[in-house]
Amino acid sequence: MKKALLSIVAVGVIAWVGLWGFSRMKENQSASKAWPGNLGPLDAAAQRFPAAEQSPGATKLVQLAAAADIDMAQRTRETAVKPSDDPKVSASRTVLGEYLKAQFERSGDAIDAPPPAAAQYLAQHDAALSAVRDHLLSGAPIVWETKLREGFNAPIPNLVGQMHLHRAFAARALDKARQNDPGAWNELRASWELNRGLWKRPDLLSILIALATTRMDAAAARKMPLPVPEWFREEQAFDPLAAMAASQQAESWTIHHTMPGKRTLRDLLSAPFYAFQGADAIEVMRNYTAEALRSNACDADSAQFATARASLMTQNAAVPNLIQAWHRAMRYRAESEATERILQMRAGQRLTVSSRCSDGSWQLTPNGMKFSRDIKVAPQGINFPLEYVR
Repeated sequence: MKKALLSIVAVGVIAWVGLWGFSRMKENQSASKAWPGNLGPLDAAAQRFPAAEQSPGATKLVQLAAAADIDMAQRTRETAVKPSDDPKVSASRTVLGEYLKAQFERSGDAIDAPPPAAAQYLAQHDAALSAVRDHLLSGAPIVWETKLREGFNAPIPNLVGQMHLHRAFAARALDKARQNDPGAWNELRASWELNRGLWKRPDLLSILIALATTRMDAAAARKMPLPVPEWFREEQAFDPLAAMAASQQAESWTIHHTMPGKRTLRDLLSAPFYAFQGADAIEVMRNYTAEALRSNACDADSAQFATARASLMTQNAAVPNLIQAWHRAMRYRAESEATERILQMRAGQRLTVSSRCSDGSWQLTPNGMKFSRDIKVAPQGINFPLEYVR
């Protein structure tokens, strides 16, 4: 009986070792393939995102933001998007978000005054927010601690705090624009300077927040006083897809080099499954990235991406839901172009009807202009209009 049990255990161990070896071989094959966008093989991500400590500029930013009741202290991946437990902080974030959504989804030049709760928050924290803005405009580099090699335990910026601060800047910009104050642009510039520190990060969560707030900046810019400052051309020319691709590679590197779980016996027994899953995840993310970079489409729902979408939808266990992420990034191409065209029309210039989007163009209407086709908005997203109504 004892010999039979030992034989069964031995066979199980041999089978596990064989399965583990085969699964790792498959994952290593996926990891060795070059990524699109001249990113190189998977291990190039570790060189692209070397370890970095939090910069003095970021440390000072955390201190200044605290005076505006905005927590910017760095977090872990598990807590990066955890809302504040302070009901006052949560309330201010909510009211600013609702105000901005209402302004951004309405086409045209009109801007409402902030509702009483938002106006009260902005007034009470005016000096603190101005100090944060001036610090960001001073040119002090904002670098958050980066430790890609720590995998899923790597530190990550406080993304809830980042979003809160961006909303405050956008609300201040709109309120100043409503009063035709050219200083409104400085609020958006501070938002852009804050975003630089996120766009250069390896983690997808930071990239998604950077994309969300860059889209808000573009929407707010449509209503800013003319003329358009030169610095805004840089933000308009920025291509988020390159940063998205680099973060996808870094996320794949983490999947390849970090085993999920707490290394319990159950986790170790599941290691071959994780490796198979990791190989599939790397393949899917690399292939979808290639499709996105190869195309000039602005609609990720187009037939062109049907195969890539299907592969993502079948890998829910291994890959984060990237469909919405790429959807937002591609739609931003049209949103950013809409901002250019709206500012063009407001300045009395002739509308440029051609588009960088391969799946649409711009059209004059009796009272403004619009994109030639609808592009669906991702669930729970802001519907930034692809039109302008005078």
